Amino acid sequence: MNGVPRNEAPPALEIQAERFLADLEAVAAIGRLPDAAGGGRERRPFSSAHWAAREFLMDGARRAGLEVQIDPAGNVSARLPGPTADAPTLLLGSHLDTVPHGGPYDGALGVLAGLEVLRVLAESGIPRRCGVEVVDFTDEEGRFGDLFGSRALSGQLTREQAVAFLERAGAYPEDLARARERIPGGLSPEAVLQARRPPESLAGYLELHIEQGPRLERAGVSIGIVTAIFGRRSWLATFRGRRDHAGTTPMEVRSDALVAAAELIRELPQWVSEAVPQGVATCGNIQVDPGVYNVVPGRAVVWIEARAATLEELDRLEQGIRERAAKAAGAVGGQWALRSTARSEPTPMDPAVRALLHRAAARRGVPCLDLPSGAGHDAQMLARITPTGMLFVPSVEGRSHCPQEFTRPEDRVIGAQVLLDAVVEWVVEPRAA
Repeated sequence: MNGVPRNEAPPALEIQAERFLADLEAVAAIGRLPDAAGGGRERRPFSSAHWAAREFLMDGARRAGLEVQIDPAGNVSARLPGPTADAPTLLLGSHLDTVPHGGPYDGALGVLAGLEVLRVLAESGIPRRCGVEVVDFTDEEGRFGDLFGSRALSGQLTREQAVAFLERAGAYPEDLARARERIPGGLSPEAVLQARRPPESLAGYLELHIEQGPRLERAGVSIGIVTAIFGRRSWLATFRGRRDHAGTTPMEVRSDALVAAAELIRELPQWVSEAVPQGVATCGNIQVDPGVYNVVPGRAVVWIEARAATLEELDRLEQGIRERAAKAAGAVGGQWALRSTARSEPTPMDPAVRALLHRAAARRGVPCLDLPSGAGHDAQMLARITPTGMLFVPSVEGRSHCPQEFTRPEDRVIGAQVLLDAVVEWVVEPRAA
């Protein structure tokens, strides 16, 4: 059974809100930095703080009678088995690692909500038609390898990527040595690739996450249902003008590469907001040559990134960036070039899973907002091999990846409850209405 079931009358189960919120606060305290050191949390992959958070997950799972395992990519999971050995598994999860000075709920919300869902299912004793498993994926944040654990589990990690990950992780030799001791296969590149799960072994994947943006709070809505995860393209835009003496070259005859770069940077925000309202584009860095005050710049390089939910929108953004770069260079009599540096495709969420999530929210009387995700998530890896959906809950003031990140307790609880209701519909045998 790999399809998404439709069950109009699933049994009603309730999360234990106090237990769930206490778990979140306990993990939020792990790796916490003092305000004098910048605040927030530091749980880089395989650090002692990261393992402490994972031990909290594993201890809670064992106390609930769940099966605990660590796979060859270092993904930690807890499982409630299905009715037979060959029954597929519905995955839940997210990540317990953080960015430097990270917030309390990015990733951790989805992992601990998944644990709570499994505990409630185990305590209910209700028969299930498939297994359910919560996964803490390794290095979602990309400290050493972008979406490393979910790439490995979904079979989208190459040996070269595994080698590069280990090289970067080697910057913390004690952490890496500890991980090699605990992870089956010792994190050898060959072993890491064995973390792959066959698509037929999976029923699907659900991920609860904080929004990390302001749209839900602005709309006064507690649940967001993700339509797609943005694709991303990045470029280096190079403008070439002519070096000249800054004191003796009249303004009207200059070919200033920095002026061209500045014009592109100035134009982009307004144009993007009008041409692709849900898309974004960012000029994140600029390098000027020769970079001194008494020489007219002869060369300027701008780092540009664009994100959008569809290929058509990404193409529109790229074309618009090219047109505006050409116009800016022409205005100063200069030249320009745009070199692609990275790209990823948009990832739509499964329509049947989205409908399932809408039904789960409706049964609780919770209004929803359909919206794309501008940030990357493990769900974009799982969506390539199994039916996948994502739920968002509001981030106060849209803050995330910072010590000020916060989601109200009532929204955390609503998110976990809707997740549970969706899982119950998915995995519990139908009953008459």
